[in-house]
Amino acid sequence: MKKLTNKGILYVGLLLIIIGGAFYYYESHPRIYNTLTESGIELNILDNLGKWEGELTDGKFYSFVDENGEEIDRTGHEVFIGDELILENNGRYKVIEVDSSKYIAKCELVGQEKISWREEWEQVPVLEMAAAAPKVGIYTTHNDESYVPTDGTESKDGQGGIMKVASVFVNVLKKNNVSAEISDNIHLPHDANAYHRSRKTAVALLKENPIALIDVHRDGVPDPNFYKTEVDGEEATKIRLVVGRQNPHMSANLEFAKQVKAYFDKNRPGLIKGIFMAKGNYNQDLGPKVMLIEVGTHTNSREAAEVGVTQFAEGLPKLIGAGAAGGGPGAPPPSQPTSTGAGSSLLWLVLAVVVGGGAFLLISTGSLEGSWKRLSNLGREFANYLGPLDRKKKNKE
Repeated sequence: MKKLTNKGILYVGLLLIIIGGAFYYYESHPRIYNTLTESGIELNILDNLGKWEGELTDGKFYSFVDENGEEIDRTGHEVFIGDELILENNGRYKVIEVDSSKYIAKCELVGQEKISWREEWEQVPVLEMAAAAPKVGIYTTHNDESYVPTDGTESKDGQGGIMKVASVFVNVLKKNNVSAEISDNIHLPHDANAYHRSRKTAVALLKENPIALIDVHRDGVPDPNFYKTEVDGEEATKIRLVVGRQNPHMSANLEFAKQVKAYFDKNRPGLIKGIFMAKGNYNQDLGPKVMLIEVGTHTNSREAAEVGVTQFAEGLPKLIGAGAAGGGPGAPPPSQPTSTGAGSSLLWLVLAVVVGGGAFLLISTGSLEGSWKRLSNLGREFANYLGPLDRKKKNKE
């Protein structure tokens, strides 16, 4: 076997770093991405890596089926092996097989999730003074999403019905003494990079230090009855909570979603459609209370969606008010996007480079002794390379 030269090993190491860096970005969307995008620098090539947040064309959907082939749920999202569902009855399922030609996702039962609203949270008062109230950030990644019965189409560029639903959400929050801020930034087109464009909006909203950040969507399942419900005799839509699996705050965001479901299961039974743990990020690496909600589907009326989101908004202050007071479901997120998972991801990157480099050394030399000798020679080459620079510097002095 032909041995690699020291220079060749150096090039291989650099290649490993580049590949590892791409996968590091792919897995965790590190803080450096926030800095670059805020500065107006676009990473168009890398933007296509790790994009799992795709959706099917409105009218198409995946059917989730159990081991017996019985349908248990549907979604307009792309589905991948490893995705999980918590149904309305709290049954938790995991996708084990995907037939993309038939849009069928076979699931196995993981167990019954324990989701219940804890009585001690009821003792924490909702903050009454608007000046002291917690903040919530609201935005819409897919600004075009609309409701056919009301808007006449499923998509209206830059002025979709979903933006009006989000506005209702904010107005109801404000009436309930929550300092809500909404962004009307446009993130078109509705493509694989929409979440990267809306990331700038999410980062900007987080600078206001909200306790929760919510991205408002609607689903694309064609059956209007799938999300249909009633609230005090009035037609409304159910709301699905979506948690991205590929982010360092996945556990915290899932816990928040469970607490939201627990509250509404007790106070507005049937309002929450369930929780979908989808392969993707959805900008949820930005904090521990970042959520995506699906308010009905495109075949529901916008009025029904507004009733559903109104109920959701009226209950949310109890959740975030309790959190702000320190006795409820979790502490407020930090004022800026955290990098809790970035450190561990970087560590894995370093380990991958070290292991990969070691493997190349071993293969190229054929022995541990040869690997160590080659590494020592490489160190001397660097010393020789840097030495003349130091001497030139001394001569100038």
